[in-house]
Amino acid sequence: MRAFNPFVGWVEFKDLPDRIVSLNPSITETLFELGAGDRVVGVSSWCHRPREALSRPKVGSYTHLLEEKLISLKPDVVFTTTGAQRGVLERLVQLGIPTYPIPYPRDLYAILSMVSEVGGLIGEKESALKLCSELFAELNRLRSLARDDVMPDVYVEIDLGGPTIPGYFNHITHALHLAGLRNAFGDRGVDYLYGMEVKGYEVLDVVSGLREKDPDVIVFESKSFHPRESEGLEVMVSRGLSDLRAVREGRVLTVPADTLAHYGPSFVREVRKVLERVWSLIS
Repeated sequence: MRAFNPFVGWVEFKDLPDRIVSLNPSITETLFELGAGDRVVGVSSWCHRPREALSRPKVGSYTHLLEEKLISLKPDVVFTTTGAQRGVLERLVQLGIPTYPIPYPRDLYAILSMVSEVGGLIGEKESALKLCSELFAELNRLRSLARDDVMPDVYVEIDLGGPTIPGYFNHITHALHLAGLRNAFGDRGVDYLYGMEVKGYEVLDVVSGLREKDPDVIVFESKSFHPRESEGLEVMVSRGLSDLRAVREGRVLTVPADTLAHYGPSFVREVRKVLERVWSLIS
């Protein structure tokens, strides 16, 4: 296999790689869904979907490598993303390890493109096309939630050590739109906004921004996989936002960690359940 990648140029590896390392949780999930889980020999500590991935050797975190351990696995190819993993990507290239980065998807269709691309690269073309068709059907089910008479505003916050809010270039914004909902900060031309210090981004005044937007519904993604149902509401009250309509009327939905931030195939299936709950709060 010789494939051109816009971030690293030509990448060469076995036509049917049987020793695959994935440092991106969404690609890891994709590999397993394509039936290639038995060929995954290493993952990052963030890869927890599906459960079978937890048994694979950990060769680093999202942004750090355990170089000796990774090299000992003798991978045919390593999959990464870009952005936060840029440093990891550059180091892998320096080490001479065939590495194929796939960028963060800026909309839902890019998730399907990721599935198609990964499947083509590892020799699971038919499985990839079948999975893309299944996911496309899920997107049509998501569209069925939309209503003709109203498009409510939804504020989404992900707790990643501080407020992390999807902007326009984001798969979450696209999912909301298909379901007939408007991302309250979808007018910002970035992937994410941050209410904390993040290199390259201005710090968003979340309290002032929320007062200005006064969204119909708030969706809060916890750091916990088993959050309290009231966590999101408690966070908003602690910020002095009890007078927001969504807080005052109890339209604050808390979801477990990595429900929306994750962008593997399961996001396309699970987001509809979340947005059905959003619509039920509005109704």
